[in-house]
Amino acid sequence: MTGNSTLAAAKPTTLSNETLTKIAAPVRTPRYDRSKVSAGIVHIGVGNFFRAHEALYVEKCLELPGQQTWGIVGVGLGDGADKKAKVEAVNSQDGLYTLTEFAPDGAASVRVVGSLLKFLHGPSSPKKVLEQLASPETKIVSLTITEGGYNIDEATNEFVLSNADVQHDLANPQQPKTAFGFIVEALAARKSSGLNGFTVLSCDNLRSNGKVAKKAVVAFARARSPELAQWIEANVSFPNSMVDRIAPSVGPAEVQKVNQLSGIQDLTPVTGETFSQWVVEDEFIAGRPAFEQVGVELRDDVEMFEAMKGRLLNASHMMLSYPALMCGFRIVDEAMREPAVVDYLSTFLEKDVMPIVEGPRGVDLNEYKRNIIARFENPAIGDTLIRIANNGAAKLPIFLSKSLGIVLGQGGMYERFALCFAAFEQYLKGSDVSGGALSVDEPNLTADDKALLSSSDPLAVMKISAFAPIGLAENEAFVTVFSDMKKRLHRDGAIAALRHVVEVAK
Repeated sequence: MTGNSTLAAAKPTTLSNETLTKIAAPVRTPRYDRSKVSAGIVHIGVGNFFRAHEALYVEKCLELPGQQTWGIVGVGLGDGADKKAKVEAVNSQDGLYTLTEFAPDGAASVRVVGSLLKFLHGPSSPKKVLEQLASPETKIVSLTITEGGYNIDEATNEFVLSNADVQHDLANPQQPKTAFGFIVEALAARKSSGLNGFTVLSCDNLRSNGKVAKKAVVAFARARSPELAQWIEANVSFPNSMVDRIAPSVGPAEVQKVNQLSGIQDLTPVTGETFSQWVVEDEFIAGRPAFEQVGVELRDDVEMFEAMKGRLLNASHMMLSYPALMCGFRIVDEAMREPAVVDYLSTFLEKDVMPIVEGPRGVDLNEYKRNIIARFENPAIGDTLIRIANNGAAKLPIFLSKSLGIVLGQGGMYERFALCFAAFEQYLKGSDVSGGALSVDEPNLTADDKALLSSSDPLAVMKISAFAPIGLAENEAFVTVFSDMKKRLHRDGAIAALRHVVEVAK
């Protein structure tokens, strides 16, 4: 199937268990009997990435013999009307959805994914969610709750018990709002019933994400009962994992495009690049699907993959997004057609990061860098820069702090980092340097952060809670370069600023 082909008929096929047999090739449909699949996995945070990544690997497992106990029940925690509508749309299709994968040359392939058996809305049905989590069938509880969703204080590196939703969950264990409230209450029920625990599998872009998930779950449990926390530490596993795939937002235009391509009237389609990677520690206390047979890498050096991906690929995404937005670009591949942008990213990787990052055994960092650039250049993905840029207060510290801290300690060059921070500061104002509007979404900015950013302090962006622990505002050399980058960005424009930070590295 190519990007120009279409299977559209006069009347598109709706998605349901009953209509699967009506879907024409070359669209791939589930090659197993969905009526015989039971749910061994509960996933909290059903977004596009999960549906294009973990759910696809599980789909491939379900097509293998003896794997029919590994279906997925999804759980959504958001309490907005749009969140409920998404749950209803997915369930109206019996959990089925299309995944369209686009290669860099524009070729596309479509498959119907059936691994998601049903979708529960936590705020509306907390009892059903808790029952599913506490069920003996549930062996794995996986998470994509965003980098900022683990409620870890950046300064203390501890779980924030004072958080309002956490306090609600501690006081109302049968009606939780947070992932930790649901998980711990279900584990308490399993303990009381004499059942074993399950695996909590984080699939978020965090260094040592399994350790972070364990810290959050155990800290919440300890606030309820030290005995329960001790039981969880002995009966629940928290493997680290590294996940990688670009799965962009799918708006009305994209929905129309992929539905015309497939000939299916899908209410909730997903798109993604052809590249996909999942590296996981093989620490599943209650069993797992046959991941090793479907391309998942089971390794003992996951943290090295996490470091490489976070400090090279994810950091490049962040380093790209803010300056590219300042240039007036809104789509990733459009920005990558500007030579100054590509040169800036390549210089950041080659000069600032690769010399201080050790790759996992068997991985060539130069090849990894070339792969990053090629993936960003893929014109078929249509990923938006604002999607990447949003929630920068949570993501920037995660992906830049380690490398920036080393560069600061070694007295290296700060120009690329400083330009990113200067562009981030302008992004927070809701416009690019030419006045083009930007839809800013920064849920992790505190009231104190917002007050600081509204002040006349020229270093305010470096002093907000996300960045204060790095000590940027106290580093005179960085402040000098940052101030220069701000002037260049506004005086000369973003492209000229990008060229400057490349030239000084030569």
